[in-house]
Amino acid sequence: MSYSIIFLFLSLIVLSLYILSQKSYVNVIIGYGVFSVATSVLFFLLNAPDVAFVEITIGAAFVIFIYLIAIKKTAEVKVYYIETPYMIEEKEGNLYGFEYELIKEFLERKGLDADFIKVDAEDPMSNINDHGEILAGGIILEDNNFENIIPSKGILLSKLYAVGQPNKTCLGIFMSNLKSQSFEDLDDDFIIDAVRFRKIVMGEEKLLSKKIEIIKDTSYRIIFYKRDKSLARDFNKFLEEIKSDTAYYENLVRRYIG
Repeated sequence: MSYSIIFLFLSLIVLSLYILSQKSYVNVIIGYGVFSVATSVLFFLLNAPDVAFVEITIGAAFVIFIYLIAIKKTAEVKVYYIETPYMIEEKEGNLYGFEYELIKEFLERKGLDADFIKVDAEDPMSNINDHGEILAGGIILEDNNFENIIPSKGILLSKLYAVGQPNKTCLGIFMSNLKSQSFEDLDDDFIIDAVRFRKIVMGEEKLLSKKIEIIKDTSYRIIFYKRDKSLARDFNKFLEEIKSDTAYYENLVRRYIG
């Protein structure tokens, strides 16, 4: 057996490991293309030019072309967001915040584009009804009666505060039997989370005179459409990687949350 054939066999093993290790669809396709070319050369050296021709035309050209078309159609993810201070908000025409940075980096690693769409509706969960759709923006899920979603693992710890005698929540907190409204419009008797509470207290000292108590420790989550199990699973893996790098994660929190 010639050195060229041995080298190609070893190259195929390396390329296989490379493809399996990639998280970006584009990198996988590139790896698959190189794999097909190497396979074609190997078949040619093994005196099978007809098989080599089929592999180079079907494997390395046609299949990759089909994959690229499929990725182009699914490469954009719609990210519906509830504007939330410190998490995802617009500043000087640009989006900014802890969740925005987290989602943007995750999708970039996946080779996906993001279309961020602001949600003002009273029922933001109704926007999640198709593949490749995400809901973000200070989401705290205390009501599990939603059938079309997959919540991520907690991205950031938080608390729920009861102000007065709560009869509503702010938009983004989902609790049974309580209606929600924009946190800017809350006046008294409501349940609110840590980052929105911080924003209100900084702007309205009158809140400090009301009865306020912590009712629960909780965490913020990202919401995925129920059929996007792989996207939700990949995000949870990404989140574990980010949190395992304690210095990076804490710096991210300090940068946006303080």
